[in-house]
Amino acid sequence: MRLIYTLQCLIVSQIVNNPNLTLPIYYLAKIYDLLNIWQIDTDSWLAENQLTLAQLRDFDSNINFKTFESVITSAIDVSGQETLGLHVGQRLGVTAHGMMGYAMVNSGSLRETVELFKRFINTRTPLMSVDLIENDNKITIKFNELYSIGSIQSTFYEALLLTLNNILLQISFGEVNILGVSFNYSAPSYEEKYRDFFQCPIEFNASSASMVISTEGLDDILKMSDPTSLQQAQQLCEEELQKIGSLDTLAGKIKELMLMSIGHFPSLQQTADRFHMSARTLHRHLKQEETSFKDIVDGVSHKLAKEYLVNSTLSIQEISYLLGYMDTANFRRAFKRWQGMAPSEFREQTRSVH
Repeated sequence: MRLIYTLQCLIVSQIVNNPNLTLPIYYLAKIYDLLNIWQIDTDSWLAENQLTLAQLRDFDSNINFKTFESVITSAIDVSGQETLGLHVGQRLGVTAHGMMGYAMVNSGSLRETVELFKRFINTRTPLMSVDLIENDNKITIKFNELYSIGSIQSTFYEALLLTLNNILLQISFGEVNILGVSFNYSAPSYEEKYRDFFQCPIEFNASSASMVISTEGLDDILKMSDPTSLQQAQQLCEEELQKIGSLDTLAGKIKELMLMSIGHFPSLQQTADRFHMSARTLHRHLKQEETSFKDIVDGVSHKLAKEYLVNSTLSIQEISYLLGYMDTANFRRAFKRWQGMAPSEFREQTRSVH
């Protein structure tokens, strides 16, 4: 069992330190500016976090999420400002969001703006996906958390939803009707500040973070609309999405979840719950990515089966049990379908090579 634990720790370590799990470092520059306004010793803060001002001002650089989380936590500690996320969100306009922001500011309508936000949010953060749900003359912009945001959950969502609030108001010249904002955590001690910043109804302890806007005027042509600039920006955003790679698809994130759940793969419903969506929605997203939940489970099982066969002395029966097969014969048939040979034959061949 120690070997199994070692293999699992290795896989989990690779996921936690995944270089694709990054955020633009430029967002931290806004925190630096706020600390200066609050007369905090920013030189010491930068040194403590092993950062330089030049790094923070580099619009094209990213930073690992774990480091990002640590830097934000230290900023809250040194400033004593629990409301940091609200202040950061207030300072993030459309130009702070790279090519996605440029595409949004040139969009033809507010409907197109939110569709661009949904499509390209992963060019700014791999931590979540967005659903747009339209009914009863309103659209809900719903955030699906794909990775645990940990200790900075409230700070992160405060900044995210407030910057979206600002973008929609800026692009529409104040014409958008924001009906309400919801947060998927308990009300903080400074709850009244949310209403001051958002100027709309606020809900806490919701099933997911979201913003609701009216569909009235949603298809009106925006004053800053520029089809040529929009097309150029969209093309660059699409190229950026392709560079990010498959780990930032929903399928990639489910694979990581499976690899972190060795010996007890979550069911379809449990996986959907983990990503704050219904099983039907999860199925639809995976279909758009040209895969299925079953294909993902098979792929992860195949990967782990080969890992165990090559790097452990576990019996075929023990491996089949670890992968959720109560009947070893079913595991043998599945492995032959994946690999084209029996697991015992695969083990013998790979060991003879090594």
